[in-house]
Amino acid sequence: LESFKNIEPIGEGGFGNVFKATGKLDERTYAVKRVEFANNVKREVKELARLDHENIVRYYFSWKGCDRVPSPDSGQKSDEVLCLFIQMELCEQGTLENWIEKNRKDRKYHEMAQNKFLQILKGVEYIHSKELIHRDLKPQNIFISHEDKIKIGDFGLVTSVTSGTRSQERGTELYMAPEQVGDTYGKEVDIYALGLTWFEILSACSRHERSKIWRDVREGKFPDSFTNQFPIEVPIIKKMLSRDPSGRCSASQILDFFKSVDKDNSFKTHTQ
Repeated sequence: LESFKNIEPIGEGGFGNVFKATGKLDERTYAVKRVEFANNVKREVKELARLDHENIVRYYFSWKGCDRVPSPDSGQKSDEVLCLFIQMELCEQGTLENWIEKNRKDRKYHEMAQNKFLQILKGVEYIHSKELIHRDLKPQNIFISHEDKIKIGDFGLVTSVTSGTRSQERGTELYMAPEQVGDTYGKEVDIYALGLTWFEILSACSRHERSKIWRDVREGKFPDSFTNQFPIEVPIIKKMLSRDPSGRCSASQILDFFKSVDKDNSFKTHTQ
């Protein structure tokens, strides 16, 4: 409260609240995430602080402090608890989910969508190069800056590839890879979530439409209209959604696929 003004809530995730706040000294507006303090939340700050990539939300600073947080049992009473605050770059255009909804009717939608997905891939390739697993990739955790640049955010579930046994069933069920119900899995869970995200971006389906086809999509069964419209992408997305993690491509391999298709130029013709 001493450092910020114009504080207003902008989002609520499974692991905390996010506020928009302007620094009193620098007059710059930031996103400040508030989570209840526990040992595992320090991991998010530690890993976010060492990531430096144009397609990842930029970390600035973090601090501990007490705040009044509504108790889970009752929305009325609020308990004062020790919280961790994480000051990050604000992505003014909101989430990728909102972007899809807003732009799906645009004539150049598919061209823009492929560009957005390419940026997500570059961010994920970088995260994996740092031996990290995001574990909660989905359109609601991918943001867009005012320069129209993709920024992967919400590292609340980030974990190291080398950390041994993983916690079970951590993530968002709709986007979780089949093996995530167990405690041994790797970077491939992010590729599975990416495959679903790529389908969602390309199909630009509404939440209602998605709910009707999602179970099939998770099995790699797509509507005929989608398969006909995206004959080049479908085989890759199916590989990304392989039930066997070893059958999935890496982020680098998918980027190589983009480069080879771009050379062909067939990419541009079929998305017009």
